This record gives sequence, C-alpha cells and structure tokens, in this order.
Amino acid sequence: MGHMTDAPPTLEALYSRYGHAVFARCRYLLGDEAAAWDATQEVFLKADKGRAGFEGRSSWHTWLARIATHHCLNVRRSQRVRLGAGRVDAADLDRYRHDPDTSEAAAMVRNLLDQFDPQTQAMAVHYYVDEMSQQEVADAVGLSVPTVRKRLRHFVERARRALQPTAPAPGRP
Repeated sequence: MGHMTDAPPTLEALYSRYGHAVFARCRYLLGDEAAAWDATQEVFLKADKGRAGFEGRSSWHTWLARIATHHCLNVRRSQRVRLGAGRVDAADLDRYRHDPDTSEAAAMVRNLLDQFDPQTQAMAVHYYVDEMSQQEVADAVGLSVPTVRKRLRHFVERARRALQPTAPAPGRP
C-alpha cells in the first residue's frame, strides 16, 4: 500500500512492475491484442497524470486495474456506439474464437458485460476479476455496500439466465 507521505513511484517503475497485468486486463476486456497495447499505453498516460494524487487507499496494482477497467469499458462502449449495434457482432465473436490468445469464455464474458450498464460492468469486473471486496467495489463506483451487493446479485442472476443453454422447441430434436 502507498502512503501519502511516500513519493509516488516513477511511471517507468509502475510500468515495469504492473505493465503486464494491465495489458492482460486490457486484452481480456477488449479481446484484441493491438487494441490492448493501445489501451495499456492510454492507461499509463492516465496513471501518470493521476500519480501525484494517489491517496494510498488501495494498492498501486488495484488503482491501475481500476483505471484499466474503466478505460477498456469506455473503449467498448464507444465501439458499440460507432457500430450502432449495442452488442458484439457475430463476426467479432468468430474472430475471438479463432485467436489462440483469447478464449471463447472471455468472449462470452465480454458479450455478457455488454448487456449491463457501465456502472454494473465496472462492479462485476472489479468484484469477479479484480477480486476486490464489496467495500472496495462500493468505494470505486461511489455506491453503498448494500447497493453493490444487490446489483452484483442481480448481475449473477441475469448472467446465469443468459448463459443457460436454450431448450429446443417442442417437437424439435
């Protein structure tokens, strides 16, 4: 954990220690290696601007993961707006499926996240991917712990329904 009296680490030190983890997060959320490299650079530019204001309420790793998560979700949102689709295109899913570095499960998670509002997306990633506590998630998104708990429960219920295999129509194999 950082302390307010400690000098913040240099950008180079942060990148050296956490660059791979930030890139992995970006690749997971964006599903594209080139986009993940671009996003990683953007995340560290944002981190450089905010480094002096880091208050030490979380670790540097958690702080960078939060910046990466929000940045990548914003990138995904802006892509959907430009495409006008609101969901991942089937061709994009095929591309993810054939990329050995990106699993089909990760593509399903990205598609599932697209069904939720930005705040719920961030809460789900922070809780289930970053393994933040509900209190840390509440602090990150500016909500109460009971609200976070309720929204995460709703996320899980909807995710389970969305991921259940559909039963064939009566009379069909």
